[in-house]
Amino acid sequence: MAKMRAAICPEPGRIVIDEVDRPEPSVGEAVVKVVSTGLCGSDLDGYHGRHPMIPYPAIMGHECSGVISVVGPEVEGFSEGDAVVVEPFFICGKCPACQQGRYNLCKDLLIIGHQIPGSLAEYVKSQAMFLHRKPEGVDFDAAAIAEPLSGSLHAVKRVGVGIGDFVVVLGCGTIGSLALQHVVNAGAEVLVCDMKVSRIELAHRFGATYAVQAKGEDLVGRVLELTGGIGADVVIEAIGKPETIAATVPMARRGGRIMLIGWTGNKTDSMDMTTVTLNELTIMGTLGFCWDHKTALRLLERGRVDTASLITHHLGLAEVEEGLKLLDSGDETVGKIIIRSAE
Repeated sequence: MAKMRAAICPEPGRIVIDEVDRPEPSVGEAVVKVVSTGLCGSDLDGYHGRHPMIPYPAIMGHECSGVISVVGPEVEGFSEGDAVVVEPFFICGKCPACQQGRYNLCKDLLIIGHQIPGSLAEYVKSQAMFLHRKPEGVDFDAAAIAEPLSGSLHAVKRVGVGIGDFVVVLGCGTIGSLALQHVVNAGAEVLVCDMKVSRIELAHRFGATYAVQAKGEDLVGRVLELTGGIGADVVIEAIGKPETIAATVPMARRGGRIMLIGWTGNKTDSMDMTTVTLNELTIMGTLGFCWDHKTALRLLERGRVDTASLITHHLGLAEVEEGLKLLDSGDETVGKIIIRSAE
């Protein structure tokens, strides 16, 4: 069997570069030669042993683009050499959620880079139904970021952001910054909050109306001041810390909506449920994406979102562990890290 190089996490806190069997496509699948992979917070969680869906040994990586290497049986519409974006799901196609078109809630959902070997390797396998053609004017790095772009789009659509809404976005990492741009595209007014000055500056470039540094200002007071004491129509939490999840409730207006993109991994997190009930707040979660990649790629193609400004580092496959440590460093200069498998 043909071999490939891969960044393997054999146990928490260690990455080794080794040769493994190259994947082979089954019916309805294709193998993609990986060009670009974006490192993600879930990869970091897997590296540290705190992601519930990543077993060991693991080949992580799920934000990826590349070129089709092999097409499996019964695949139509794709050929060897096609440039593609990988939507990193494997689904059963038969359960009630799949039959209803809500395939991200498949009862047997598997995710590339989690339960399925990921794209921090030279090749990755995908269900052909989840391959999307890379637009010619979009480079492979931006195309890889179509995955978090789709996830943030799914969340913003799900929470129902509309023209004229006042929206608070907590956290301006990759997901928060992309959600911010979707909110701006929807015609809403946006206040963002983050710890890092560099992210606040970037948020202004992405169209944020107001920005608050987390430790420098009374955020709830600022939201109430800007809304005449009413509160935000929508609060989007994109950090995943107990204190920021709890902070969403006092910012939301009566009848407002809260979207929790971030999650702590805890079974329970404190939240003022009395206010949730008495103010008729709607609290939503989100899992990945569902029919969102094509829209995300159109937004990229038309220049409606900026992903290039998020990318700060390019590393080779042999430098995956270095990239994960950079991502974990808290360094203000570190944004999205792209791993180039061919380098």
